[in-house]
Amino acid sequence: MQTKQTHIVVIGGGYAGLMATIRLAAKTRRSETTITLVNGTEHFIERLRLHQMAANQRIPQHSITKTLRGTGVDFVRGWVKEIRPDEHRVDLQTDNGARQIGYDYLLYALGSTIERDSVSGVRHHAYTLTPSGEMSIEGLREVLPALNAISGRLLIVGGGATGIEAAAEFAESFPNVKVQLVTRGEFGGFITKGIADYMGKSLRELGVSLQDHTTISELREREAITSSGVLIPFDVCLWAGGFSAPKLARETGLKVNERGQILTDMFLRSISHPDIFACGDTAMTVEEPGVRWRMSAFTALVTGAHAAQCIADVVRGKTPEPLSFAYYGQAIALGRHNAIGFLTYPADKPIAPYFTGWFGQQYRELFATYASALSRLERRVPGIFNWQGRGRYAAAKRKAARLEKAGQSI
Repeated sequence: MQTKQTHIVVIGGGYAGLMATIRLAAKTRRSETTITLVNGTEHFIERLRLHQMAANQRIPQHSITKTLRGTGVDFVRGWVKEIRPDEHRVDLQTDNGARQIGYDYLLYALGSTIERDSVSGVRHHAYTLTPSGEMSIEGLREVLPALNAISGRLLIVGGGATGIEAAAEFAESFPNVKVQLVTRGEFGGFITKGIADYMGKSLRELGVSLQDHTTISELREREAITSSGVLIPFDVCLWAGGFSAPKLARETGLKVNERGQILTDMFLRSISHPDIFACGDTAMTVEEPGVRWRMSAFTALVTGAHAAQCIADVVRGKTPEPLSFAYYGQAIALGRHNAIGFLTYPADKPIAPYFTGWFGQQYRELFATYASALSRLERRVPGIFNWQGRGRYAAAKRKAARLEKAGQSI
């Protein structure tokens, strides 16, 4: 009697999705399982280098089909238009027209994007660091050199790492452009004061004008309006505000949080649709996995690898292990020859001494290169990617149980 094959569909080929696909292929090689990866581009997009791409730096292109070579994975270049959970089906739009793919298990890894709808005018008057589409990097690559030629004004809204890295890169690459960075809270408020001070000093040395504690309430053509009614003129605006997940999960009926991230259990399985798993920026566990979850390439890689292990365990009838990990460090680029890097292990708090200047730049470059190459390394040496903090979730549960028991005994 012929055994029914289990079909796993992965949607999204970024850091999380590609890692998950490669590991899944190795974990299910000896089982009756087929895997399909769906992604909108044939090349892997290095999100850690989007600001460099926008500045017309030459970034190496890595083919997803070449990365998948020899794994048995079927790659489909297309965009997900609808997920039909009741029918276990994904509706796609490909270059060759509409297509439907059925699944037994779906891994949702579509990542995140800059939120553009909470402030009026952003969608029509601001560029974002998205790889393609309207008002994206494709347009920035054309307008920034032209802006440099006329000594134009570039307004960057958003004081997180994305806005800071973009401001430094554009100020250095286009020295005639007058770059102004506006942030709603205190500049560098997401990190320690020492690191914030260094970043601020570095940006000012590049000619960037900093303005914090300023909320943009509306964007119009060539001007931003603050919540206090002040007008900030610009020739080009880059919006680098908060991130949100795609609307597809919410539209599908999956349980999501306010950012649109799919709420999952500790096995990265949707709490509302258990045959759908999620990883990367588009997922959020309902319990803390031993560390405060934040969107990052490292989080994407860890959760992609873990989701693959969980799905493989479910397919084989095994009970998965809960997600648990710890962050090692962080680095923020401050132009082509400068960055600040620091370790954060074990408490996810910056630890001095910090790596700055050339050493900081090399620190960040090392991680960016590693994050990009890891899926290709995983294909050659299955299971090579590992991480610290695997016992943290269990330790936190034991501690909570002890505290609860102690409280009951009082």
